[in-house]
Amino acid sequence: MRCALATLCLFMLLGSCKTVPKKLLFQAQTATRYSYKNDTIYLTLDNPLKCPMRYYLSSSDSIFNRKLKQQRVIVLPPQSNTNITIAADSLQVKTLLINTGLGNPAEIPMRNTLALPYPKGKTYRVIQAYDGEYSHHEPYSKYAIDFSLRVGDTVCAADHGVVVGVISGYKYGGANKKWKQYANYITLYHPHIGLYTQYVHLKHNGALVKVGDNVQRGQPVGLSGKTGWTDVAHLHFNTLVAVKEGLMSVPVKFNGGVAGASLQPGDRVINTSGL
Repeated sequence: MRCALATLCLFMLLGSCKTVPKKLLFQAQTATRYSYKNDTIYLTLDNPLKCPMRYYLSSSDSIFNRKLKQQRVIVLPPQSNTNITIAADSLQVKTLLINTGLGNPAEIPMRNTLALPYPKGKTYRVIQAYDGEYSHHEPYSKYAIDFSLRVGDTVCAADHGVVVGVISGYKYGGANKKWKQYANYITLYHPHIGLYTQYVHLKHNGALVKVGDNVQRGQPVGLSGKTGWTDVAHLHFNTLVAVKEGLMSVPVKFNGGVAGASLQPGDRVINTSGL
């Protein structure tokens, strides 16, 4: 029987090394600017990414918020900007909020067979499949698949495209949901099919690419890890499309006749094609 005091001390030691980060990292930055003159806001929305980006204007001031809703959602094409003027008083300027999101809901995605997100010849076990009870039961993650990559294993691009998001600065993770926002990941946009793919839980500094890089199908893009909300090292792979509410997970088919819908926890999946 283990000593209760020793167990408690070990728990305190481990816990002290893995506190939730105080700073939240973002996968991409914009250069949005605004100025205020003569009761008018002059707003420049900037999209530096090689994918469409959405801007949502809102305010905690209810009257001003109704006016901003007339702008609806502003969608900018890749690597573009636009200028907007909005009548407002000085108090309303202080309540202006600008949120962003990837993708254009009007873009019609095409189905495409993707490569498995790890090197040719490698075999990994499925840890969590579609609609998994642990974390795959929301629209954003419903069709994600968790593969049993170990810390440091190579993660590959599922199709050619461009890097539109990278987070690599987190060091730790944990089984508690409070870690959900603190995973390292890479987001790729595949303009020829209108899809986004994400590679999540990468190790600290485990990104092999940066925002703006063009990548090829099967190219190594990162190293797997155990950051964010997880109790085991693995790769969380998700395929997404832009919808009105944001990004939504969609089913996937892989090369070699592997359908995501057929995969179940415990299945071993070998990458026979690589590309």
